[in-house]
Amino acid sequence: MSKPQIGTPPFSYVIRMRASYLPKLAVAVLVLAAFAVLLSGQTAQVAAYSCQSHHHNCNNHYGWGYNSYYYPYYYSYYYYPYYYSYNYPYYYGYYYGNYTNGYYNYGYPYYYSYYNMPTQYTLALATDPANLATVTGGGTYNQGSSASFSVTQTTIQSSANTRYVFSHWGGDYSGVGSSGTVTVNGAMKVTAFYQLQYYLNVQGQPQGAPVPQGAGWYNVGDTPTLNSASQPIGDSSSRLEFQGWSVDGQSNQSGSTLTVNMDAPHSVTAEYGQQYYLNVLSDQGVPYGQGWYDAGSTAQISVSTPISTSYGVSIVFNGWQGDIQSNSQTTSVQMNRPMTAIASWRTDSTVLYLTIAAGIIAILVAAAIIAFAVAGRGRSGNSPNPQATPQATHSEPTSEPQPTSETHVASETHHTSHHNYTKKKTEEETKKAD
Repeated sequence: MSKPQIGTPPFSYVIRMRASYLPKLAVAVLVLAAFAVLLSGQTAQVAAYSCQSHHHNCNNHYGWGYNSYYYPYYYSYYYYPYYYSYNYPYYYGYYYGNYTNGYYNYGYPYYYSYYNMPTQYTLALATDPANLATVTGGGTYNQGSSASFSVTQTTIQSSANTRYVFSHWGGDYSGVGSSGTVTVNGAMKVTAFYQLQYYLNVQGQPQGAPVPQGAGWYNVGDTPTLNSASQPIGDSSSRLEFQGWSVDGQSNQSGSTLTVNMDAPHSVTAEYGQQYYLNVLSDQGVPYGQGWYDAGSTAQISVSTPISTSYGVSIVFNGWQGDIQSNSQTTSVQMNRPMTAIASWRTDSTVLYLTIAAGIIAILVAAAIIAFAVAGRGRSGNSPNPQATPQATHSEPTSEPQPTSETHVASETHHTSHHNYTKKKTEEETKKAD
């Protein structure tokens, strides 16, 4: 049996002792691992810098010594990212980049030089009127760069009859399009100008009347001109006749042309009057009152009495017919529609009949007088002679026949002839004596 060595612990004791340190050892390993991770990140940052300073390059560095450029604990004056170099971050890392002719060129992309940063200017955008719409594209731009801008709305409706319409750009840019582009070489201001417009409403009255041309949007201050129909609109019995203009409900002009000052929204009405034709007809005399009349007005019609060309026959008015019923030669007509009035006539032969009757009566009276006269003479010829009667009483009756009426007439005729002969002879003797 061997003797135990003095100073050497038993193996089981060593095992037990090591087991008691395992938790502590694990904690220490974790701490070292974490520290290694952090250290590797710092080392990577240091390695990102140029491996050459103003006085040393990578081929002549001193390794990881106390004053080494890459010693991770005492960082290089120029490269330690936390204790900045005099020029960090205003200069690029001098030799970072591609290796050319033994030296690395400029161009470290993460740290910009203060003196190489481009100059920047502001592009300001506005509207006129102010704050009317949104203009996009304003901001800060590098010198020499292009800046594009535009309006979001070309038409802004402020009310039913009022609006603003994009007109043009002003300021440091001129144009009429809704967008533009400028080269920024200094502080700039561009303004979008909007034009105020009013609406002109045009209509015709009554319904169905022609509507003049000219309705629409106009810039404030414009003076549009409106024209009405030059001729009546309709047919031979009904038509619309232009009577005047009404602006915003007030009649102010009667001419066929109207000029409107667009200082506000306006409503213009071309007013037409409804007219109907009154036709007055007559086959005798002269009718009066025919023509065009406004709807609802009153027309006066009449007709003259004609002169008769036939003796004893007169032409007498017999009343109005058609759309009018009246027995008066002069009457009124309410014009609510196209109307036709026809004068009717009749003949009156009363005078002729009276004349004929009078003639017949006169003839009868004359015939009666003649008959009476003849009858009276006949009675006077048959009456006895008072002087001859006594002689007849004392004379002896003779056998000579009594004269008849024919004998008496012959005797009178002979007596008359003898008297005329005697008178004629006396006149001849008188002439001879003279």
